[in-house]
Amino acid sequence: MKELRYKNKLSMKNRMMRLLWGVTYRIFFVLSPPWILNNWRVFLLKLFGARVGVGCKIDPSIKVWAPWNLVIGDYVALGEKVNLYSVDRIEIGSKVAISDGSFICTASHDISSLVRPLTHSPIYIEDHCWIASQAMLHPGITIKEGSIVAARSVIRKSTNSWEIWAGNPGTMVGNRIIK
Repeated sequence: MKELRYKNKLSMKNRMMRLLWGVTYRIFFVLSPPWILNNWRVFLLKLFGARVGVGCKIDPSIKVWAPWNLVIGDYVALGEKVNLYSVDRIEIGSKVAISDGSFICTASHDISSLVRPLTHSPIYIEDHCWIASQAMLHPGITIKEGSIVAARSVIRKSTNSWEIWAGNPGTMVGNRIIK
């Protein structure tokens, strides 16, 4: 059975950085009050390698697995308990809202192997998108410019620009028309 044991292929440097980030996150990030110290949270993310634009609002209850894999544009809002599972790169464009409880997941496991090795691929969320409450984005997708993902939707494939997606599994239910 030893041959079926999970093997962590992440580097020691990555593991040590995540340990350091985890301590910093729990002491200095999460405990900062949500109504103030937003710039402090942005500073901490940048300190650990994230690229964060201007005017972003980041709730202290968000989870970030690896800030160094995170790129955030200008005027982005990350709501309460958003989970950015950034094993791979997450790029968020400008003027994007990611609502409470959403899960942006760049990693999974290869279920065709009994060892279940970690697999990962990036997620891109382009400008003017809205990811509504408790939505889940799977690894390797792009949410194209202006698209909306409805609350509690599970998106497993990329969208086209200015579409509205809903459901589990997520399907295109309409076009977003700006007046």
